[in-house]
Amino acid sequence: MTHTIRKSVYLPADKPTVWAHLTRAELLGKWFHPAKADLAEGEDFLLVSQKDGDRMCWGRVERATPMDHMRWSFTVGPLNGVMTVVDWTLSDSSGGTLLDLVHSGLPDGAEDYGLTLALDKGWHGFLGNLHGIE
Repeated sequence: MTHTIRKSVYLPADKPTVWAHLTRAELLGKWFHPAKADLAEGEDFLLVSQKDGDRMCWGRVERATPMDHMRWSFTVGPLNGVMTVVDWTLSDSSGGTLLDLVHSGLPDGAEDYGLTLALDKGWHGFLGNLHGIE
């Protein structure tokens, strides 16, 4: 059994605009972490700290259906190399886009609960940053 984080956010932008913020290196840095390159299916990615350029999170874009869905393998330093899965789903919504995030495969031991809480809080904040896009 593993922990899963689920988040949804309504955004005041169309799906192509939201998709661009999920995949384009220069836009990822505005709400999440800067990327070394645009994210594309079958390609590894590296997101770095805005402060010092250190590696923050990395993985691979496992699947990408433009404007609709993207799946990442995903890890961060505290996961000690354990790869998790992040699914992004975009749906049309009156006046904008509904963005759903499901981050699965997180360790479920009591000693790992603090990491799950930290990731949950992080995703909450990062998705909130997207409210300003148009």
